[in-house]
Amino acid sequence: MKMHVAYGRNTPQKRVLITGAAGKVGSALWQAWEKQDAYTLTLMDINPIAGPPSPGSSRVEQADIRDYAAMQELCREQDVLVHLAYVRQDSLGKVPGEVSDIGASMTLFEAAREGGVQKIVYASTNHVSGWNERLNSPPLFSTGAQFRPDGWYGAMKGMAEIAGRYLVDGHDMRFISIRIGSFNGTSEPSGIRHCSTLLTPRDCVQLFGLAVDYEGPVKYLITYGRSANSDGYQQSYLDISGAVEVLGYQPQDNLVKTHLHRFL
Repeated sequence: MKMHVAYGRNTPQKRVLITGAAGKVGSALWQAWEKQDAYTLTLMDINPIAGPPSPGSSRVEQADIRDYAAMQELCREQDVLVHLAYVRQDSLGKVPGEVSDIGASMTLFEAAREGGVQKIVYASTNHVSGWNERLNSPPLFSTGAQFRPDGWYGAMKGMAEIAGRYLVDGHDMRFISIRIGSFNGTSEPSGIRHCSTLLTPRDCVQLFGLAVDYEGPVKYLITYGRSANSDGYQQSYLDISGAVEVLGYQPQDNLVKTHLHRFL
């Protein structure tokens, strides 16, 4: 078995399935992880993956997370599921038989459990606590224990986190949810809000990699995903203490220090 160095630790190379691998976050992760030779990757998306991996490096599959049989097959012999895919809907279940994002996530989680996946790393959103930003200026401080969704998107992401709690308690799996503040695929904020919420690509790669590698005593964790984004008086309202204290996250970028002055 190959070995790799994962943020300072020698660990066996994990088999990692990434859903939504064609998206911005997915592309940032697999491209970096391939260069690092960090994991044995299976990349999956309903859409074609742009800039396909180099031959022999990653397995690539085009599939739908709502297809239970396909998900069962993909989850076999995987150690970690990094679930980034999202089912977009306009009708939100008003069409008979239509599967919502939370329904698709639960289908995928059950396929992962049956397939022997040991850990799910879930891409959630700050919209799970989005009312904290709407109710107050500056926004109320948001922690992983809070559920104040500002729409069905945030509500379904929060429901998936609760489903993860069941997997941990009922089946002794691991579940780490990263509530991403903002991600645009670059290190450049598009406005003053991004100086608080933006997760840059290199910090994203580090954070998700630490979540994949973590084998400590904490089996269920919800943390926000952003870069450092603070200084002595200007603090981000998204709590990353869990990522820092549990996972060992050390964000390299700080948009408050490097970019905030451009918008003031």
